[in-house]
Amino acid sequence: MKRKDGRYLQFFPGVQGTQRIVTLPAGWLVDVTFTHVPEPHTVLVHGVTVPTLAVGARWLTLVPTQGHAALLVILNGETPVFAYVDVCAATGLGEDGLPWLDDLYLDVRATLSADWTPGVPEIIDADELDTALHSGEITPEQHALAWATAREVEHQLARNTFPLLPAIQAFVSPAS
Repeated sequence: MKRKDGRYLQFFPGVQGTQRIVTLPAGWLVDVTFTHVPEPHTVLVHGVTVPTLAVGARWLTLVPTQGHAALLVILNGETPVFAYVDVCAATGLGEDGLPWLDDLYLDVRATLSADWTPGVPEIIDADELDTALHSGEITPEQHALAWATAREVEHQLARNTFPLLPAIQAFVSPAS
């Protein structure tokens, strides 16, 4: 398993921005806005190019206190464009105040429309999960947990019922 934590500004050389950690009822939210990006980044999702890293992009990652899926929503300005779910074995809050997750390699991603409706979700990185199983990094039980969780997240995103999505949406656009 690989442990991920909330050090998002260190992932990309030369990237700068602001970051804060907010505790929500569902978990810990890492809120990052990028102010300097030497090299913008995009991903291709079902034939659609989605900007993921650019000046002004905002990453909101909700690491839940319970469950096996953490959600990253990427906003372009105020508009949601991308949802990326890390399937994980466990989550927590480190002594440094940063949330962490024990990543189980599988991820689920989908584009987001301006009204926060997910596009067709896709499960990715099955090859990484299988490699981790064959190398002994994860157990067969963790492999099965990863697939069960990814399929459930895929199902929930397809029906727009994934519970972490409205939690992030409410944080971004609180009811007046």
